[in-house]
Amino acid sequence: MKFLTIVRHAKAEDPANFADDALRPLTEKGRKDARATARVLGNLQPPIDWWMSSTALRARETSHIVLTALDLEHEVHFDDNIYLAPPERLLAILAIAPANAEHIAIVGHNPGLEELVAGLCAGGALNLNFRLPTGAVAYIELEIARWDQLRWGCGELRMLVSPKLLKK
Repeated sequence: MKFLTIVRHAKAEDPANFADDALRPLTEKGRKDARATARVLGNLQPPIDWWMSSTALRARETSHIVLTALDLEHEVHFDDNIYLAPPERLLAILAIAPANAEHIAIVGHNPGLEELVAGLCAGGALNLNFRLPTGAVAYIELEIARWDQLRWGCGELRMLVSPKLLKK
């Protein structure tokens, strides 16, 4: 078994206020939600041992806040190819992850992340009407022994948490 945690970046500033979408920072609400997300990620088993993130500012900030809140020493592996990636590209990125990684976290963007969850859990990127709001976490158990075995339909969604649920 392998485990995958998919984190959509936290709430970011309005894109209308930025000429370059990749440079949008988190809002104060987004920073607060990222800290709440950290509490959830800190309880996952097995613990996350490989952290990947889009290079967009909002994803980098989300990663930094979560890892700081958890007091983790993870090195974040930033990848330009995660930014606004379709699910097939995300699948290919994950497939070349280190063989010894048991639990990977990836921070990125919709619609690619929503479609990745749908593909892994329902057999195709469009087979599930699935929503992943900003700051949400999807935790998936994968029926694979190696990351290069990753394929549509090999996962089971074990947990889905949004920041709105954490406030209750």
